[in-house]
Amino acid sequence: MRHFLFALVLGVGLLLYCGDPGERAAEPRLVVIVESSLYDSLEESVAQYAEALRLEEFEIYVEPWEPGTVQELRRLVFDYIDTYRVEGALLVGNLPAARYEQWAWGRHEDFPTDLYLQDRHAQWVDQDDNEIYDFHTEDLHADIYTARLNGSVTQLQRYFERVHRYRHVGPLVEPSAFIFIDDDWARTNTDDGLGLNDLYDDIEVIKDEYKSTLENYLARLTGDGAEFVYQKIHGGQEILTFEHYGEDGEDLSETVTASRIASENLKVSFVNMTDCFSADFTFEGSVAESYAVGTDYGLAVIGLTKEGLFRDPRVFHRNLSLGMSWGQAYRAWFNEVGTRYEGDSLGVVILGDPLLTLSGPPSVAGVPDG
Repeated sequence: MRHFLFALVLGVGLLLYCGDPGERAAEPRLVVIVESSLYDSLEESVAQYAEALRLEEFEIYVEPWEPGTVQELRRLVFDYIDTYRVEGALLVGNLPAARYEQWAWGRHEDFPTDLYLQDRHAQWVDQDDNEIYDFHTEDLHADIYTARLNGSVTQLQRYFERVHRYRHVGPLVEPSAFIFIDDDWARTNTDDGLGLNDLYDDIEVIKDEYKSTLENYLARLTGDGAEFVYQKIHGGQEILTFEHYGEDGEDLSETVTASRIASENLKVSFVNMTDCFSADFTFEGSVAESYAVGTDYGLAVIGLTKEGLFRDPRVFHRNLSLGMSWGQAYRAWFNEVGTRYEGDSLGVVILGDPLLTLSGPPSVAGVPDG
C-alpha cells in the first residue's frame, strides 16, 4: 500500500481512482515503478517530479517494486494499462528484464528487450527452456512505451533535479545538434540533418573519415556542447570505438569508456546512439547510462542493447519535431519503422524521463501511436 500513502502525501498530485474507468478524463498517464531498495532515498525526488507533471495535467502513479520476475513486472504494467490507462512506464533502478535470442547479423544473439513489456497481445515463448525467449506470436506492436533509469542514488537524485530544471528553467545546453558519423557509415546522406532541421537551426555534421576522430568528438562535447547528438559509432557495453586510419593505412583507432564520458562531463542532453550494445541497461555503468545520469547535462537516450542499426532515425526525429515526448516518439517510430526491421528493433530501448520533449513542457495533446 506504499504507493497509496505516497498519493496522500502529494494530495492531488497522484490520483488513484475507484470509479468507472470510462468516466475518467483523458489526461496522459504514466506509472513510475521504483526499485524498493531505492524508494526511501528517491521518494522526495519522485514526489517533486510527480507534482510538477500534475501541473502539466498529467496523472502520475508511483509503485515501489519488491524483487520479482520480469513476468510479474509485465503483469503489473498491464494492470496499470487496464485500471488507469497509462500510456507509459518509467522503470527506476535494477528492475528485471526479458531476454530474447535470435539469429541475426550472421550470429546467435542474446540480449535484453523491453518490447516484452510494451506489447500486451503477443505471447512470448521459450522453446528450449533456457529462460530466454526465442519466439513470439503476433506482429509486434508497442501499445505503450517503457523507459529505464539506472544509476547510483546520488546520480538519480541529481537526474531528477536536472529534469526539474529543464522543465522550469530551460535547456541545460545551448540548443543545437551535433551529427557524428564514423568511418563505416561516412556515405550517409545528412543533407537534411537527418530530420533534425525542424528542431535546430544550428547543426554541425562530422562524417569525413579524416575528421571523425575521438579528438574532434570530445572537442565539441567538452567545449560548447550540443543539446542533441546523433551518433553512429562502433560500440560495446562500456566503450565506443572511433575508427581512424592514417594516410598510410596505419590504424589510429581510439576508444572512449563510459567512465570517461562521465568524468569528461560531456555537454549533451539528448542522444540517439546507433552504437551496438551501448544501451544494454542490464550492464552496470553502460555507455548509455553514463550519457543519461553520469554527467551534469544528460536527460534522455535512445539506443541499442544488441548489434544492429537504429533504422530510419528521421522518423524518430520527425516525431520529436511534432511535439511528441521522448516516449511517444519512440512508440510511434517502432510502430511505423521498427516493426519492419524486427531483427534490429527488438534491441532498441530508451533511458531517462519518457515525458520530456524538445520543444517545451510535456505535450498534453493526443498523439497518434503509429
